[in-house]
Amino acid sequence: TAARAEHKRVSVTSLCIASQVPPTTALRWISQMVAAGLLERVNDDADRRRAFIALSDMAADAMARYFEEIRKNSVSLV
Repeated sequence: TAARAEHKRVSVTSLCIASQVPPTTALRWISQMVAAGLLERVNDDADRRRAFIALSDMAADAMARYFEEIRKNSVSLV
């Protein structure tokens, strides 16, 4: 969500490192999330060995609704 908001790309390698789990586990979860339509895999045109991962529009919309609910609940507590 942060990368999308900042118009930054996240490589598969960076996502695996950030997950702090074994690479095979991270890659398996990434594949499952791509299959579920939550993430999109985008090949790097400049380097075919590299790919980037982005939130799908569906996941981005869900995250926006989630943050809006948090904002609403935070305002009602004040």
